[in-house]
Amino acid sequence: MNKNKITQNQYIFIIIASMVGIGILSLPTNISKIAHQNGWISTFISGIYPIFIVITASIIDKKTVHADFWDINNKIYGKTLSYIFTFIFFFYFLTIFSAVIAGYTNILNTTIATFLPPIFVVFPTLLIVTLISMSGIYMIGRICELYFYFSIPLIVIPLFFIGKGSLFNIQPFFSPYTEIIKAIPNTFLTYTLVEICYIIISKISNRKNTKKAGIIACVVTIFIYTFFISFIAIYYLGWELTSKLEVPIIYMIETLRVPLISNFKALFIFLWSEIVFKHLLCDSFVLSYCLSKLLKMSYKKACIISSVITLAYTFLMIPEYNRKMIIDFFVHYFVIFSVTWGLATTILVSIRYRGEKDEHV
Repeated sequence: MNKNKITQNQYIFIIIASMVGIGILSLPTNISKIAHQNGWISTFISGIYPIFIVITASIIDKKTVHADFWDINNKIYGKTLSYIFTFIFFFYFLTIFSAVIAGYTNILNTTIATFLPPIFVVFPTLLIVTLISMSGIYMIGRICELYFYFSIPLIVIPLFFIGKGSLFNIQPFFSPYTEIIKAIPNTFLTYTLVEICYIIISKISNRKNTKKAGIIACVVTIFIYTFFISFIAIYYLGWELTSKLEVPIIYMIETLRVPLISNFKALFIFLWSEIVFKHLLCDSFVLSYCLSKLLKMSYKKACIISSVITLAYTFLMIPEYNRKMIIDFFVHYFVIFSVTWGLATTILVSIRYRGEKDEHV
């Protein structure tokens, strides 16, 4: 077993797991506040971002003959800029990692674990994620692939609300279009961590059609967020109520009555926790990878050090207003950086590696 390699299918499931996480609960609220009944359209349009990322990642990987992310930066930008860019990625992954753990803790504390102090959620979660991520990207890929099938019931649950909604809640369409455009930045958080593909694409063992694999992962994610989350929440609750709720999906779940299941909300939280767990594993890997390159240490040591840093940063974000303020400030800037880096690197590698052929395909 090669702990540093993944299959193309695992690549697809890792990309999906990296994007589908805590945003499932908060996305409908964020988009309804600005785009109202058309918030789901904003979610669909912003899917251009992850598709752009996976396409540029595939081009860069092919042109550099599957070179490592760190080596690409060094060859294209030099040692100094390579450290700067890797640190920006590291800080971004650290922020998302800590924000997801803090958000997950806050959700549990307001739903099924109101009696538990945050430390009893944060520490065990971080410990388990760190120990598993130390096993390497292969193990993470296997878990993401396996857990995806266990997560399907959670994705299907919103279908129960299709017959209970109203078409009036999503009309008129595309009016006004300016609000749809303004709401797009609010959806970027749900697609964050797709940038993991820049780091893991070189680790795919069967490299044929990596671009197609990345696009498939993005299309699945866009469909989940657009239809199963955004559209159905607005269709069932209406944009006015959706925009006022912190977690509209849980509110919807509480109204659902399922025979033989006395506490459906607890079951939903359990299934959702599996999704968050996969997301954290992906984040832990890329975070530790960046730190190992920056400090020139082994990956396993970087896992331990990054978990300590994350623990401190997470408690800074436990107050929900702190978490939202930090995320809102950093995510938009990083999206700009990520697009700029991806576009610039694609152009530069196309020029530098012009005429070179991929001997491994």
